[in-house]
Amino acid sequence: MTDSQEENSSVLRDFVWRLNSSSEARGFAQTDIAERLGVKRARVGHWFGGRNLPRKAERVALANLLGVTVDWLIHGRTENDRFKTDDVLQSRERYGGPPVREVPVISWTHAGEAAAYEQMPRHFHSGVSTTSTDPRAFAVTVEGDCMEPKIFAGDRVICEPSRSPVNGKPVVAKYDSEEVQLRIYTRLPNGKIRLACMKPEIYPTIEHEPEGFLWIYPVKELVRAF
Repeated sequence: MTDSQEENSSVLRDFVWRLNSSSEARGFAQTDIAERLGVKRARVGHWFGGRNLPRKAERVALANLLGVTVDWLIHGRTENDRFKTDDVLQSRERYGGPPVREVPVISWTHAGEAAAYEQMPRHFHSGVSTTSTDPRAFAVTVEGDCMEPKIFAGDRVICEPSRSPVNGKPVVAKYDSEEVQLRIYTRLPNGKIRLACMKPEIYPTIEHEPEGFLWIYPVKELVRAF
């Protein structure tokens, strides 16, 4: 795969992540989006499947429908002024649903030092944008390479402390005797919790007793580092 192909693949993968999260937040199924935009259901399915990006006119209409901006939907850019555009405000008013908002970014180190959400630092120097409706949502800047090629060091993941983790989905977790980890979560039939990464040949999959966790927060969204 060439560098250009890898870049295009990364853009598509991240677009699909943001498209799914923002559509879910507003309760839109693929058929709903197709009907509201006046495009074929199969074409919307291609977007959700990561086969291609919307055309320019479609991007604007899709972003307006979801109450986000094209820059965020396609590229994940999170400049603060992008939330003040007339298009976004009109979209929220017309379609309803949770607005895009900014949540604090916590360093990996600070997250690892917290034994509970209440111990997370209260003074932040940066924020990141999300469609999460969890009032306690926050972002963590990822360290390490265990989730590559899906998530890279420097990326930020939006965590939802008020939500429950789901099997097969990523979480950020703090086990009593270990540092904070970004892993794929699975609750096993025997009650134990399995945390796995994308590089099992380097980072072994570990099963834990649930009572040993200080906290486990599901990941809502990914914001790619630039």
